[in-house]
Amino acid sequence: MALGDLIGIIDNKLKDVFERRAADPAKARKPLLKGIDRTLEQFNAGKTGPNQWWRVKNGVVALTVKVQGDTFDINGVATNHMPEDRFVEFLGKMRDAVDAGAFDAELANKGNGDAKVRIPKASNLSPEAAKARGEKAAATRRANREARKAAKAE
Repeated sequence: MALGDLIGIIDNKLKDVFERRAADPAKARKPLLKGIDRTLEQFNAGKTGPNQWWRVKNGVVALTVKVQGDTFDINGVATNHMPEDRFVEFLGKMRDAVDAGAFDAELANKGNGDAKVRIPKASNLSPEAAKARGEKAAATRRANREARKAAKAE
């Protein structure tokens, strides 16, 4: 092997990669999991006060997650709203998503909204009812679009 071939393998730009500390996803998840557990405990006990992730008003929970003092975006939004009676369910699904690693990219980026995390919304609708609702919505949009076209034509 010629000296030129050896030198061609060297890439000193990799020094930063070499010196970078390897991220430990399990360690990064701990503050978020701890916060979810604390929030669930507070909510179930009816404890309200300052410095909490959540507030309830008119049967709606406003949730602003903070990890190590930084706001943590979920679905690209800092504060998410949900029905009060579904909050415990949401926290359970969020905990499952964190455990599964769905938030790892977000945690690595300090909650800056870089991860495209979606926590599925639970639905009480049967698949048939959901399909019917979708078809009805599509028909309504189509009718509205045609009405706008007709109004422009006049």
